[in-house]
Amino acid sequence: MQKKYSIAIVSFFEASAGGHGAAEVTLSLYNTIKFKKKLFEIKKKNIFNILEKYKLNIFENIFKLFKIIFLVINIKTFFKKSKNKTVIIEGASWIGYSYLTIKILKILDPNIFIIYHSHNIEYLLRLKKNNYIISFLSKFFEKKVYQISDIGTAVSKFDQNTLKKLYSVKAVVFSNGISKEKLKILDFKKYIPKNYIIYFGSYSFFPNKQAIDYIIQNILPMIKKKHPNLKLVIVGQDLPDDLIKDNKDIYFYKNIKKEHLNFLIVKSKFLLAPMFKATGTKLKIIETLMLGSIVITSKEGMNGIKLPNKSTPPFIFMKKKEIFNLIDFVLKKNKVLKKKAKLQSSFFVKNYSMENIVNNFFKEINL
Repeated sequence: MQKKYSIAIVSFFEASAGGHGAAEVTLSLYNTIKFKKKLFEIKKKNIFNILEKYKLNIFENIFKLFKIIFLVINIKTFFKKSKNKTVIIEGASWIGYSYLTIKILKILDPNIFIIYHSHNIEYLLRLKKNNYIISFLSKFFEKKVYQISDIGTAVSKFDQNTLKKLYSVKAVVFSNGISKEKLKILDFKKYIPKNYIIYFGSYSFFPNKQAIDYIIQNILPMIKKKHPNLKLVIVGQDLPDDLIKDNKDIYFYKNIKKEHLNFLIVKSKFLLAPMFKATGTKLKIIETLMLGSIVITSKEGMNGIKLPNKSTPPFIFMKKKEIFNLIDFVLKKNKVLKKKAKLQSSFFVKNYSMENIVNNFFKEINL
């Protein structure tokens, strides 16, 4: 007889609000789990949105550390009558929060089974974004998290190997993915340009900031010379007004529904994602491929993502100078390439639907 589990999913950000990759992964995971479950999250106060504009994030960090105490109390209450207790820690926030939460939970109840669900390798992300002290602490806490968790995960074999080299730990692969329910398409009623390329993601997430800045500053001015009617659509949040002010070639849509985002992806000429070195698989690329749309990205953008044999699209550039030739080719053959992308979308749905990922993962760990 199959055991009855109670599963608490812990998120140090407001996953239920959706609107960015980490939230969509967490929501897809939550919606896919069939056991008794509850999402525990730290919701963001409006005052922190204001302070964030002035880069005063320290107050939100202190608030989260304080809220962890109440979060743990609520988890204990949820598990009050449960025998098989599992906590999934969503690793899409600073790793220190994860360490503190796991440590307290293990002290209060050693029988709680902890799964650390990595979204990326935190240390390598902090190494690019933050100062030496934060990077050093992140590396220290990340190693500890993998050591004290019952299971620690990696989004790909690539990250699995990297974790092995960094911390001498054996992580279990738990791929990034999204629920098939999240692939629904709904007509976007607002005005959109006739011919456009798309990029989506929160600007406050450093890899997105790098990619958006590079597109606006280095790619868009060049492709406009040959394709003057082509526009850029950006979807997400936290984009500075100064970045797109008075630029009639850029259309920015903030905090739109997932179904509307899917519509914009499908109607675009392609997703342009010049990702730079960063760990984790890129959900925006996985989603676009699952929807049967075209992707132009860097080698780093495809790290850890499985492809059908001899698959084009997606189109992967090794050097920056290759971008413009790929853009010209994709625009010229757009209709044919879109049909091909649609035909191979079933491969990506099979490999990256959260329903299949969770089912395979739970089988592997005997849950």
